[in-house]
Amino acid sequence: MADNIIKSSDFTRFRKIDAHTHIGAFGSPFNIDFNTDRLLEQMEAYQIEKTILCSSSAYSNDDTLAAFRQHPDKIVPLMWINCAQGQPAYDLLEHYLRDEHFYGAKLQSLFDGYTADDPCVDPVAELCEKYGKPLFVHSGHPPFSLPWQIGLLAERHPHLPVVMIHMGHAHGVYVDAAITMARRYDNIWLETSGTSMSCQIKNAYDNVGHERVMFGIDSPFHHPTVEIQKVMACGVGDEGLENIFYNNAAKLLM
Repeated sequence: MADNIIKSSDFTRFRKIDAHTHIGAFGSPFNIDFNTDRLLEQMEAYQIEKTILCSSSAYSNDDTLAAFRQHPDKIVPLMWINCAQGQPAYDLLEHYLRDEHFYGAKLQSLFDGYTADDPCVDPVAELCEKYGKPLFVHSGHPPFSLPWQIGLLAERHPHLPVVMIHMGHAHGVYVDAAITMARRYDNIWLETSGTSMSCQIKNAYDNVGHERVMFGIDSPFHHPTVEIQKVMACGVGDEGLENIFYNNAAKLLM
């Protein structure tokens, strides 16, 4: 038993891509910030080769751009878009995708005040499809970011890769719904940061598919030790850990 425990904690055996982390300052109620230097220190400490990164709000995407320009081999940039801002936001997204080579878009509809399946999201989905990019969507908080809403969005855009960040987050019913939605729509990927139950990572891996579950940290809100060990302890074998920690995100980045 002791040998198994030691083996399960040895995360250094696995290459890693962090599929979800932030840069910048978050005010009340979080009162925390995370800069590029801290990010790079974290990546080195936990053997993270690349980080899919977005800013702290729709108004600070240039923070992500600066980090990407400084470290293009390590940073994969997403634009945080507030769909409720309408055409100016859509135009800015096209600029970041076309001119700044951003990897995709991220929605935080909980913070920005619209539902994940609102019609204002459709132009964002269409732009991501146009440029062959994925759309990352926060999940797990009513009434703005429920898994069912993300499922309806994925249904309307079946050719768009949709990454459901947190795979339902910390509510057991929402986590189960995230898995259900990803089983129904094969264009949904699940990301593990902040999800409440380690066993549900294995359930997602076994039932959604070995290619559509990805490790993430969600810095600065969650700590790498917690998020890594949650995956290590979920019950998949070494091949599954390799897929969740690295291979699945690497394929999505291709």
